[in-house]
Amino acid sequence: MNPIASADRKEKSAESASREHQLAIERRRRKRARISAQVHLRVLNAPEPFEEVCTTVDVSRDGLLIAASRTGYWKGQQLSVTFPYSTAATAINQAQPAEIVRVTEHPGGKLAIAVHFHSAKVQAKEERKGVGASSAADGADVIVSAAPTQQPSVVLAVEPDARVADIMRNVLQQDGYTVVIVSTAQEALEVLRTTVPVAFLAEVEAESDGMSGHDLCVIVKRNERLQRVPVILLTRSARPADYTASHQLGAVVCMAKPFKPERLLHVVRLVARQSPNKSAYGVPRNMSSVERAL
Repeated sequence: MNPIASADRKEKSAESASREHQLAIERRRRKRARISAQVHLRVLNAPEPFEEVCTTVDVSRDGLLIAASRTGYWKGQQLSVTFPYSTAATAINQAQPAEIVRVTEHPGGKLAIAVHFHSAKVQAKEERKGVGASSAADGADVIVSAAPTQQPSVVLAVEPDARVADIMRNVLQQDGYTVVIVSTAQEALEVLRTTVPVAFLAEVEAESDGMSGHDLCVIVKRNERLQRVPVILLTRSARPADYTASHQLGAVVCMAKPFKPERLLHVVRLVARQSPNKSAYGVPRNMSSVERAL
């Protein structure tokens, strides 16, 4: 046997395996929505069960990629996962069973944990049998395509860039949502006086009228009629402080701009079909004239 030919075959085989590995990674990335949201993990089969509140890095219909700070996680661990999660006393948090499929350690002691929902396995099995996703167990998967409804599902967004607004409108309308896009915060407040959307999107950075996405989020979460509306905040700077402040103010998701249309659709599907979190604020005593008008 020619040792040179054998070495060439081994090298080609290694290159092929490497390409397949990279393609598999890219396929997983395309299925994900890169968003930051809080998630509560409760480990069920550790020697000493523990809990941790982490943040998501990527989300797909099948699971989550989570940034965790403590050790004690390993592949095959069974979890109870609450996502999206809120620490508000009145929050409606729904837990579901999941399993860790990958744990990667990063510099600085941070862990990247890939979590797969058990319900996704059940649904994939049913689909392979030729049964549609809608025949899976009721409520089994919180990250699925938006089902048609008799009443239009309104998504309200503040987006001054006409090109981005067209992209948002097209991708969401194709999925059955009624999309209302305005260019200023004041116009959004006018719409909110008569409409309760299934999702509300605004940018963290202040608009031309001086009102930021954080300001709008506070107004929505302090209003009794609107406090269950899930708020999605978008950020151009993608600073860690933006994500932290967004979650503290009641936003269910903070998402970086620019974004891919399919990722935006993933996020809206996620929060619109999930029971939104109630506000941590309730109805304040000292409401502004804008808030009273809502």
